[in-house]
Amino acid sequence: MGGGYADAAGLPELRAAVSAFVGRSRGLAATPDTLLLTAGTLQSLGLLARAVLPAGATVLFENPGYRAGRAVLEGAGLRLVPLPVDEDGPVVDNLPPAHAVYVTPSHQFPLGSRLSLPRRLALLAWAERQGALILEDDYDGEFRYDVPPLPPLASLDTARRVVYLGTFSKVLSPALRTGFVVAAPALLAALSHERALTDGGHAPALQHALLHLLTSGEVDRHVRRARRWHAQVREALTAELSPLAPLATLRGIEAGLHVCLHLAPPLDAETVAQELAERGVYVETLRTFTFTEPPKNALVLGYGGLTVKEAQAGARRIREVVEAYSAGRKKSR
Repeated sequence: MGGGYADAAGLPELRAAVSAFVGRSRGLAATPDTLLLTAGTLQSLGLLARAVLPAGATVLFENPGYRAGRAVLEGAGLRLVPLPVDEDGPVVDNLPPAHAVYVTPSHQFPLGSRLSLPRRLALLAWAERQGALILEDDYDGEFRYDVPPLPPLASLDTARRVVYLGTFSKVLSPALRTGFVVAAPALLAALSHERALTDGGHAPALQHALLHLLTSGEVDRHVRRARRWHAQVREALTAELSPLAPLATLRGIEAGLHVCLHLAPPLDAETVAQELAERGVYVETLRTFTFTEPPKNALVLGYGGLTVKEAQAGARRIREVVEAYSAGRKKSR
């Protein structure tokens, strides 16, 4: 290991290993000259805001959407315009002009929907007409259950308008602080220069450790084990909560590490979340993920760190609260 400064884009051999992993796990053709290592998705967005997008650029942003990502872009002085989301993902009809659009097509955060193939193609066509960039955040695309994978927008992109944002936070650990960007070489050059000015790039020791995990096959084996583990937890949640329909309906269960429980009136998400917190079960509502209108009446249930027994226990508390709340309202009529 030399004593000079490392390439801010990442070690070439590590970029090659990450490119191969993305090809295996997501079907995306990437090469070392189209991939840049970052300290995670938030840094990726910050680099794009400073080095690629013009000052004060307009960005269409999913609503509800990733609040930390929204904060990064707004903090960089960009103008965010809400992009509505429904059960088929972001609504892409009649999109206004913009410099970029931010989407989570594999498993929309936080609603959990998957962007349908017709909408993917329509979004790509819009970006080509506008000369806009698509910021594709594929934060947990390695975890899919009972459904075939839909191709990443980047793999369908023939006009080089997609910037693919990946991360090892869900695959390995958020503590690793490692993500990556796949984009056209011209964009990568600007991002690499900005990363060199920001923090000089990843520590070589961390890069060599990740390189070993990737080239030894340990990351692939871990993903397979984790997928089986999370599938069992997801099945336990589904078994416990599906009987609540139509009072409460699970959506976004096909992929990822969280689901969304949509509540029917008279149930109120904020009231249910508060009651659950008093019983030791902590869930989120969509209030802080929504930035221009009243939030949808739903709970976000993350299960990435749970065992089957923990998921079952939490789901039973949710059932108890929902059923008791509904029964109490009915009696009061």
